[in-house]
Amino acid sequence: MDLTDLNLDWQGWFARWEAMQNCYVPRRIERFDLMLKLPGLPREAELRILDVGCGPGSLSFFASRHFPNARILAVDFDPVLLAMGQQIAEKSCGRVEFERVDIREPRWWQSYDSQFDLVVSATALHWLSAEHLAQTFRRIFEVLKPGGWFFNSDHVASGDPRTQSSYREMLEKRRQTAFSSTRADDWNGFWESLGHAVGRLDLAKLRNVNHFWEGTDDGQPKEFHLAALRQCGFEQVETYWQDLGEAIIGARKARGGP
Repeated sequence: MDLTDLNLDWQGWFARWEAMQNCYVPRRIERFDLMLKLPGLPREAELRILDVGCGPGSLSFFASRHFPNARILAVDFDPVLLAMGQQIAEKSCGRVEFERVDIREPRWWQSYDSQFDLVVSATALHWLSAEHLAQTFRRIFEVLKPGGWFFNSDHVASGDPRTQSSYREMLEKRRQTAFSSTRADDWNGFWESLGHAVGRLDLAKLRNVNHFWEGTDDGQPKEFHLAALRQCGFEQVETYWQDLGEAIIGARKARGGP
């Protein structure tokens, strides 16, 4: 079934998604802005950008406004979120292309060797195991042009269990405050409400994403990210922003290549 044929208020559901995610992810929009400004790329340039684990395209649409001449490829495995993004793109932005991809599969990446100026990801890669995350970093390195940048905004764990426990506790308090003040859907509530809206369609079966989850809600330790990126050949590997167990980690592919 083509989900885009459903008679849904996709813009309304996208707004509900945004409200929910803003409660779960501290300073989410500020982090989007930082990932796009930190590389120092010319705003009017005809850039090629890849958004990995795009969901309904929140970061992709933000990037399309920041870089008005960029072309953006947004990839994810969830067909429902992709359908939502496609509907929004058709009405508001013709420069974002959505594609359903299992980023763990190497074959897809091979056709994009050295094609992107910027690769970004937001609150998505913690779904991967440590092994698949390291593989994804290597593939991102390969699809970047020389001099291209990668920025990942995600959960990043502390190496100390007591510190990580404190991170979880403080983050949960922030989330509770955000949800109580906005009355946004939580994760289960969002999907239950959307499932009710589509009637007989079994969203859980259609999404088929349970097998994709293999990571951790805390994310991999910061040291893992930094070491894995350096091992790929990235330079300027840094934690560019951090608040408790949330961070933006970025890196650049050398202009001359490896």
